[in-house]
Amino acid sequence: MSCLALAIAVKGEWDVVQLVDELRLAGVPINAEVHIACDPQFVPANPPQSLSIHCAPGASLFELWGLAISASTASWVAVLHADAPPAPGWFAAMTREIEREGWSDGYWGPVEPRPRISSDRMLGYLTEYCQFHRPLESGLREVPGSNLILPRERFGESKTFSKTSLLQEGLSPRFVEDAAALYARRNRFGEYCRRRFRHARAYAATRSPRISLLQAVPLSIALPFVRTGRVLRHAFRLKKLRGAGLRLLPAIFLAETCWSAGEFIGYLTRRPGNLAALD
Repeated sequence: MSCLALAIAVKGEWDVVQLVDELRLAGVPINAEVHIACDPQFVPANPPQSLSIHCAPGASLFELWGLAISASTASWVAVLHADAPPAPGWFAAMTREIEREGWSDGYWGPVEPRPRISSDRMLGYLTEYCQFHRPLESGLREVPGSNLILPRERFGESKTFSKTSLLQEGLSPRFVEDAAALYARRNRFGEYCRRRFRHARAYAATRSPRISLLQAVPLSIALPFVRTGRVLRHAFRLKKLRGAGLRLLPAIFLAETCWSAGEFIGYLTRRPGNLAALD
């Protein structure tokens, strides 16, 4: 049994056969501990014996991650999303770092788009993950919410996985360049905008320290322009992303406007909305 377990979460439909194939291509051994947490209605009828399937009704994505993490017994746990599986060579690269150093704050790897990704998938990649494409921008301080590997004890006893909380506690994982995850999540535009709104509302409602409405109003007005500019800056670092960034500019701006609106509602009401809908 490997020292590294995989905690994979997914909301909505997913393809168990495709995911297993992708894990094998990434070098995950057949006897590795793999936990997948999903919605009850999408539990596969005959999952492979190499997978442990978990479900919880009405759980958010972050609660599903917590469920998969809690079920793991290995000394190290990888946080992954079923729609951003690890790339070939991922398992060897991560286990090599664990065996070589075993950094107590863990490791993270790049997140890049799957080859020949469609526009509806590229929108989500650009707005959420393009800053994690190799080569990284010098001085990048962010860490992705998936493709993160930590010692089991670093997760604590919480039943919900929160990258933000871990970073606020001082978590400082190290970058492993050869351990990429490949983003391929399908996003219908209207639903994606609603998703951005939901996540931003939950983020703002639980943000610490809180900000006043006098700060929130101008921040919410400026935020779509700031966030869109940031996406374009990261996209323009890479020739392969520039065209997509320009082509999807109106959609990026609208998605970031929905994020800004969600933040404002979160600051205004201090209510995170339906957490079970966070996906």
